[in-house]
Amino acid sequence: MKKEIITQSDPKSPISEVFRALRTNLQFMSRATNCQTLLVTSTVQSEGKSWISANLATTFAQTGAKTLIIDADMRKPRQHKIFQITNTPGLSNYLSGINDVGRRQNYNAMECIKKTNIENLSVLPSGNIPPNPSELLMSDRTIELIDEASKNFDVVIFDGAPCLLVTDSTIISRLVDNTVLVTSYKYTKIDDLKEATKRIKRVGGNIAGIILNRVEISNKKYESKYYYASNNSPSTNVKSSTRTKRLKNEDSFSEEEDNKESKRFEKTKQNNNISKNISSTENDKDENIDEYINDKVKDTEEKIKDEIKKNNGKRFSEIEEVPSDKAKEILESIKKFK
Repeated sequence: MKKEIITQSDPKSPISEVFRALRTNLQFMSRATNCQTLLVTSTVQSEGKSWISANLATTFAQTGAKTLIIDADMRKPRQHKIFQITNTPGLSNYLSGINDVGRRQNYNAMECIKKTNIENLSVLPSGNIPPNPSELLMSDRTIELIDEASKNFDVVIFDGAPCLLVTDSTIISRLVDNTVLVTSYKYTKIDDLKEATKRIKRVGGNIAGIILNRVEISNKKYESKYYYASNNSPSTNVKSSTRTKRLKNEDSFSEEEDNKESKRFEKTKQNNNISKNISSTENDKDENIDEYINDKVKDTEEKIKDEIKKNNGKRFSEIEEVPSDKAKEILESIKKFK
């Protein structure tokens, strides 16, 4: 089995937790309405629907629920590659009644279903690629398949073809309980998403929700949200200790950065104290100069009054004001001195 099944290979990863949250949301939904059969599709190709289908099905199987994935993308199937099983006989062989060598053979649905290495999880692969997938899905055999699968499994997940490119998923959406649309960050166009939603609702399909895949986010920032993400002990399903070494390196790097940040803070604090001392000195200097100017102005005013008294013969008490022009001249000289 490939490492694409991250919910099995690394169940403590943040991505696995997201899939469990998605599973829980669907389970709560099933309490209100029947949600035994689910279609996972996308607007166009390369949005990650097959990967999400496989991991979502795995999380259901981990709860003990008998789970079946039906690879209904009979144009570009992937589930047999993800779970490393043979692709025939599969869905197309069951629907068409033709085996992999081109001879007629009526298959029972359970004959085409294959078990995986994951407990409680089985897969119905796509089978041989037919020339007319849409016509096969419109036959009564599809309804019979859903009825048979619902009797033998607790959860049935269809991995459908992109619904804007072909009509395969649109046909399935009206037969299952709910549909989930997978979109890709900075890849899916909003107009395509609206059109896909419109097509599914037009045929009577029920959209349970939309999954935004491939969101760009820092792995360290993501893991910090989970208390167990810093656990240095590797998962029992992971053979190497690469993840443990990576986490230790991240911790050492983080500690070094913290020390650098602390030193930068202390240096900034010292610089602020020096700035405060310089500012205080400057303020003291300004206050001393102001006192000096005031003393000089008063002294100058007294001298001017004395001069006026001597020249005009007036008493000191008769002088009402100092000549303004002379006072301004003296003040200007003092400011230049400052």
